[in-house]
Amino acid sequence: MNPASETQMPVKPVRLLIANVPAMLLELLSGVFAERPDIHLCEAAEESAHIPVKPPGQAIDVILVGLSMGEIDCGAAALLKLLSQHNPTAKLIVLADKLDYVATIALFRAGVRGIVCTRNLRFELLCKSVRCVHQGQVWASNELVGHLVASLSHPKSSDVTDVHGRSLLTAREQQVLHLLAEGLTNRDLAIELKVSAHTVKNHLFRIYEKLGVSNRMEAVLYALTPREPRTDSLPMAGKPDNIRMLRAS
Repeated sequence: MNPASETQMPVKPVRLLIANVPAMLLELLSGVFAERPDIHLCEAAEESAHIPVKPPGQAIDVILVGLSMGEIDCGAAALLKLLSQHNPTAKLIVLADKLDYVATIALFRAGVRGIVCTRNLRFELLCKSVRCVHQGQVWASNELVGHLVASLSHPKSSDVTDVHGRSLLTAREQQVLHLLAEGLTNRDLAIELKVSAHTVKNHLFRIYEKLGVSNRMEAVLYALTPREPRTDSLPMAGKPDNIRMLRAS
């Protein structure tokens, strides 16, 4: 008999909480994890409003939370922050449909350690993602990792300026834009800036107007995308130059 096998300790199962997923998917996931001896489903909630902030007598290792694109755009940061506050040692995995660059960066900045796409979901890979994230790894597709790597070349504190280095936004508007990139909702912005919701909307309106965009996602994408000054239609000498570019502060 191998002496090592005699002293090998049993693997402690990963304590999992599932939150904010549709009822049918929740039922399927519950069945899948019930068959995995190394993953113990402690709690499951179909709607975010029913998420237990702390399951009785349980310390959660991993939280698997479902998010739609609408939720990511409007309220993901607040939900993820709440889950993290009440489960400080737990690692977050998001179940979502296909994500774009801005949404991917916003989720990782909000503390997410893994992202699993719900399209053609493979349960064995989902179980593997739970194990890997629990062990301290980051789980994401090659495409999402590409978004994350690309973001490293765009500093969080980048300022939107014209070709002469003049800021296109006021200091307050630039602050709002930075917070938008963090995934904050209008309500979160109002709390962070200590202003009314109406003032936040005014700030956003002026930012959209100055950047020539129509919504928050386009504004964040604009700020995160480097631009070079155009040379095909430079203004005449002595006239203001409205060409926009990014400068890292």
